[in-house]
Amino acid sequence: MLPKEQKYHFTPEYVYSSSMHWIVLFICIVISIIIVLQLLKIIFSKQKTIKASYRYLILAILFLLYNILNGLLPNTSLPGPLFLQYITTYSISIIMCIYLIWYLYIEFNIITPNPFFKIKNLTIILTLCFLFLFIIPYYYTNSLSFSRSLFLVLPIFMSITFLIYFFMTIRKEVKRQRYFKIQTYLGLTSILSVILLPLLTYFGDFQPITQPLVTMAFFLVTIMEINSYSYRLKNTYILKRNIGKEYSFTNRENEIAIQIIKGDSYKKISKNMFISYGTVRKHASNIFIKSNVSNKEDFVKKFKG
Repeated sequence: MLPKEQKYHFTPEYVYSSSMHWIVLFICIVISIIIVLQLLKIIFSKQKTIKASYRYLILAILFLLYNILNGLLPNTSLPGPLFLQYITTYSISIIMCIYLIWYLYIEFNIITPNPFFKIKNLTIILTLCFLFLFIIPYYYTNSLSFSRSLFLVLPIFMSITFLIYFFMTIRKEVKRQRYFKIQTYLGLTSILSVILLPLLTYFGDFQPITQPLVTMAFFLVTIMEINSYSYRLKNTYILKRNIGKEYSFTNRENEIAIQIIKGDSYKKISKNMFISYGTVRKHASNIFIKSNVSNKEDFVKKFKG
């Protein structure tokens, strides 16, 4: 028997290794299925020019690469220095985050006047930061913890600042109808999810925690896509003809066309969709050209059943 005074303390600890955690493997399988379904949708769709489908496909591929590379690397059994493996994993993470931000800009029709948050400038800043605060220090010191801590300070600051900026930019969305409220909350939560990446990485590489939390951003965007599709399907169903498919309207043009047929004014549509009055008029003009009508009155008369 062990002496009564002898005690054992167990401290749970996760040790990061190159083997992929089962949670990350499951995520990869789910994203792979989504990619296959999206490819089938694009291949068998008659609307080959829908850019939104390709944007979502690229986003899914980037999140899949992020999970695969960060799940399998670093791996000492692979040829070459670990230095290159870390550059690869960090690079795909940066590309994924920037692309997600651009994706949401397109989704919410955001044209930022702030030069700091323009996609081009964000890309340049993060690239230079990665080069001078991670790659070069890591190459000369061979210290991952030092280089990572040095590099991630700026991305953490940028992430928090961007979350505040994004919220302030689309805060009016929550005042709109239910569909747009849902899209707004999903967009904000996806941004919150992805900005956890630099914050969590600062404290270490905890694969089963960091990757699922970050990948949650992709699944939130997927819910946005499903919600958008349901909205279009519901509103198109009330018409006698699927004019969006018939005249190759874009997703946004289809939404605007439906609201025009319902009798909504351009001003109301701009509030509903959180876009400017001029943008609505521009989309409406494209809708009229595609449907071979001259004006709003002719368009409503042609399609209102």
